[in-house]
Amino acid sequence: MYQELDAPSLFDRSVAHRAVRFHVEAYTSELADKLGITLPQTMGKAVAKRKAEYVAGRLCAMRAIEAQTGQVGVSIATGTSGAPVWPEGLVGSITHTHGFAAAALGDGKLFRGLGIDSEEIMTEKVMANVKARICRPDEAYGPQTPMTEQVYTTMIFSAKESLFKCLHALVGKMFWFEDARIEIVDHAAGIFQAELMTDLTQEFCRSVKLTGHFRVSAGLVHTGISLPVSG
Repeated sequence: MYQELDAPSLFDRSVAHRAVRFHVEAYTSELADKLGITLPQTMGKAVAKRKAEYVAGRLCAMRAIEAQTGQVGVSIATGTSGAPVWPEGLVGSITHTHGFAAAALGDGKLFRGLGIDSEEIMTEKVMANVKARICRPDEAYGPQTPMTEQVYTTMIFSAKESLFKCLHALVGKMFWFEDARIEIVDHAAGIFQAELMTDLTQEFCRSVKLTGHFRVSAGLVHTGISLPVSG
């Protein structure tokens, strides 16, 4: 059910990044038990799709922890917000979408935060319904943009999701699509810049910029942002 594959190249080797493909219809509670993954009580009545995604993400996280620390079978708790609670000294992020899941993990001595996100490329219909909420006026798609509008809009959405995952624990508050601006700075290398457009904290305030990477493959857009300790 869970087939390990190469994760998209979003980080250098200091980050353990693991990914799997999975089939929702093959999910069983016995398989989750065999993998050593316990679903939280709040998911007791969740549909099979949600349970399969949860197990896939936690499996990737376990594999990333093993790669980073050598520890096998380390479970990852779930916080009250639903976000993963990483073992002390580690920072990480999990994503899952349409049969794909991944986790990225770094040493807390090197990174203050990590954020990853993967999204299925939007259809024209979906894009038409959501792009006004996702893209700021200064992120509007233009004829010189070196990708289709569907890929571009999906990338903007995914990059903002990665930014949120990277910063949320550090700023301790929600923030929204309009609170950050994404700009592609090197399409060939898959590099974007995320600029905060509001004051989240004294440190993470308007005009602060973080650099991230994106990849497009097999109908998916993948993004990742890391915040080094020195950053």
